[in-house]
Amino acid sequence: MTVPPLFRTAGETARLLGLTVKALRVFEHHGLVQAQRTAVGWRVYGPNELLRLHQIILLKRLGLKLTQIGAILHDQTVDLDRLLALQEEVLLDRKHSIDQALRLVRKARAKLTLGESLSADELIALTKETAMTREVPDWVKKISPSVDSHLSEADKEELKTRFDGAAWRRLIAETKSLLGTDPAAPAALALAGRWKKLTAALTGGNQDVKEKLGNIQQDAWADPKTAQTFPVTPDVFEFVRAAVAKLDEQKN
Repeated sequence: MTVPPLFRTAGETARLLGLTVKALRVFEHHGLVQAQRTAVGWRVYGPNELLRLHQIILLKRLGLKLTQIGAILHDQTVDLDRLLALQEEVLLDRKHSIDQALRLVRKARAKLTLGESLSADELIALTKETAMTREVPDWVKKISPSVDSHLSEADKEELKTRFDGAAWRRLIAETKSLLGTDPAAPAALALAGRWKKLTAALTGGNQDVKEKLGNIQQDAWADPKTAQTFPVTPDVFEFVRAAVAKLDEQKN
């Protein structure tokens, strides 16, 4: 296949942007982007299409549904600069956390170079800040007040032992790749089954804990800054809810 200069295949484009080919097709199905075609009908993406895909990804990260993104992209008066400004705020907030951790590490190294020891308080601060920067996403820190409000210390300790972060990240990413597809399709139903299983493993089947987690999720969506980085966006939640309902219908 001959690809025109400055154009990329669907596979190359997906890898470049951290998407899946299926996601590109979903975007096209919703009229958000239109791939160019080679003489033999292969989809290819040029500079204009890559710019459009960047806008789509940005808007999705801000928590918008594909239908909302479509309305924005088809409105020529939309203030995309403001949307980029929101993304900049999120990135600056993350940078602040990393800079703070770096300052603590450099201060500690400077003391050690002079032959001084670190106090217990300094070690605690260093461990806490660097661990938070490495392992805890920005949205986790933002929802801490809500977590403290809804969950007891016993709840939090129990959830820590049950939470499988890697499994949830994979499942959420898969859900996002299916957005815009039929929630009754086999792939969606299989995902719904795994989502229910992972939720049951997290909550231990405790409905009270499940409701508390739901309240924390609602709090996250209610705060614009937290909603920008919260992994389970409303469109993800609605897709899973619809798929679970279809799965339950089949079992009944």
